[in-house]
Amino acid sequence: MPTRLPLLATLAAAALLAPLAARAADKPLLAVTNTQAERVAYCTLLVDGRARTKLAIRPGKTWSDAFDPRRELILVCDRSTSLKFGPLKAGQSYRIVEAPGAKIGIAEGGG
Repeated sequence: MPTRLPLLATLAAAALLAPLAARAADKPLLAVTNTQAERVAYCTLLVDGRARTKLAIRPGKTWSDAFDPRRELILVCDRSTSLKFGPLKAGQSYRIVEAPGAKIGIAEGGG
């Protein structure tokens, strides 16, 4: 009988986590590609006005993560042409592009 308790606890935990995993799989991806030739793009991702992730996207690389489409997603980047980029849409791809004056901008579409 002592061996059933850990098994029941494991089954109960799996039952509780299954809906969370299903919800995470349903969230659309936000993808940002750095299309610059030589510079790393240093940005902070704000989710609903709070800093969530600091990014250092190397040239030619893509960062992506899944988000609830109801969330407000904004990028704040060093050397950017604007104070902020966004709101961005979950399920979309964006690319960081070079702008005049050694600055960076953002455009829709993969790189």
